[in-house]
Order: sequence, then structure tokens, then C-alpha cells
Amino acid sequence: MTDRHDRLSDDKIALMNAQECEYNDEFFKNFIHSITVYEDDDIWVGDKPFGLLSVDGRSLKVSLQSRLLKVYPNIKLVHRLDMDTSGLIIFAKNEFAQTHLSKQFAERMVSKEYQAVVFGTIERAGKKGVIDVPVRYEPTTKPRHIVDMNWSKRALTHYEVLHHELRTDKAGKAHAVTRLALRPITGRSHQLRVHCVHIGHVMIGDPIYAENIALELAPRLNLHAHKLRLKHPTHGAWLDWESEVPF
Repeated sequence: MTDRHDRLSDDKIALMNAQECEYNDEFFKNFIHSITVYEDDDIWVGDKPFGLLSVDGRSLKVSLQSRLLKVYPNIKLVHRLDMDTSGLIIFAKNEFAQTHLSKQFAERMVSKEYQAVVFGTIERAGKKGVIDVPVRYEPTTKPRHIVDMNWSKRALTHYEVLHHELRTDKAGKAHAVTRLALRPITGRSHQLRVHCVHIGHVMIGDPIYAENIALELAPRLNLHAHKLRLKHPTHGAWLDWESEVPF
């Protein structure tokens, strides 16, 4: 279960579950086809829309994995994206591929690059930096995660300032924002979102961490899985994919 699920009412969850049950096989085939980036006998790579769970939650049974299973009954999970995050995600089509890909993620062989737009101005374009602080779930502020310097699991992100922009609020006032490339070395839940908060620049449109103007400046979380690079589990070739950033 991921974050936005926790913010949905029981009635809304029931409605979404009921609607999902009404869709026919053609709907699921068309949906999967529309977001497919690459597939072969071993892997499926897709461009996940924001607002869709990667896997079913405890109550909400609407997710990318459940829809994939309608089309590929043997599809297997490799990694996840937050519900509010869009972009590249990979699933395995057999157990061998799942094991191979999961090992690559565990050994940090997989290269992932995200783009985010954050509130405020972060130094000059081309500036690079490292955020190396542990992130953990905080049950008292569910579903938030926090930085905890005493936490044992490391969270490491490399970032680069791409350029600066202006975004206009509802009153027509312009505010400075910064577009970042984010390269997570570790894969902690909410890592990129919390790391940006830690350096004082929350992602705009973030329904969990942003407030006031930073929340209002975008209709969705401005975080997108932009690039993905890994080794094919069968023939061993390095494969690269790129997804257009929708904000």
C-alpha cells in the first residue's frame, strides 16, 4: 500500500474497486498497450501514470500489477514506484528474469534517473551534489517518512541542477522553482521526496510533504522516473530506456 491510498475515503476506494471490476479484457489490453515502452519474452517495461498504485493495497485493488496480470498471468514484481510518481517501471515475465533483475537492484547495478521540480532556487544550473542521510517511515505521521540520523539503513541520492523556472500560482504570482535530475543510489521508500525536503526544497505538488504555495503550484507531484538502465536477464546486453517528462 502506498501514500495516496491512505488519503482516500472508504467510499472512494469502494467505488474505484467496483469500477475496476466492470472493465472487460479489452480495456486492460488497451491500457497496457498504451503504456508499454518495451517487452520481450522475459521483461516488460512500462510508463506508469501518476495516481496508480504499483501493486494492490490492503483495500484498494487497482494497480499496475493487477492490470498487468489480466494480460500477462505470470507477470512478476521487481520494484515499485510511489502512487504519486510517474515513469519507467519494469516487471519480469518469468521467475528467472525476476531473480536476475532483483539481484541487479539489490547490488545497485541498475541506473535510475528521475526528474523533479522543487520549490525555490537551488544555486546555479549545473550544480551537482550528494544527499547522504538515512530515511525511515514515521508511524506517528503516517504516511510520511523522515530523516533519522540514528537509523541504520543508508539513503544516498546524487542530484544535478538542470535549470531554473517560474511557476504561477492561482493568483497569477510567479514563484521560482528548480528542475533537478535525481539519481538514487539506494532505494528507500519516499527517499527522493524526503531528501529534497531535507535540503529545504520540497517537490511542488507533493500531496504529502508540500504545503500552501508549493502544493498549489502543480496539480500532481512533480516527480518522474525519466531514465532506466540495466542488464537484460537472458542475453546480458545493457538496455536503456527514457520516458518523456510530463511536467
